[in-house]
Amino acid sequence: MDHDEEGYSIDAFDFEVVCETFRRSVRELNLAEEHWVDHAKALLREFTDSAPDDDMISRIVGR
Repeated sequence: MDHDEEGYSIDAFDFEVVCETFRRSVRELNLAEEHWVDHAKALLREFTDSAPDDDMISRIVGR
């Protein structure tokens, strides 16, 4: 799952780590669905040091 043209890159393994981290943190924090997108963006930004695209965010939050 590389997006070099966007200025960031993440491999499939790391992307799965982000997804699992997202799922766990949503449960642990009891995070309301309205905050999921922002939370997913923050997590992905931590892993890539760049702003993620909407497609990756949709995949993380399951939409």
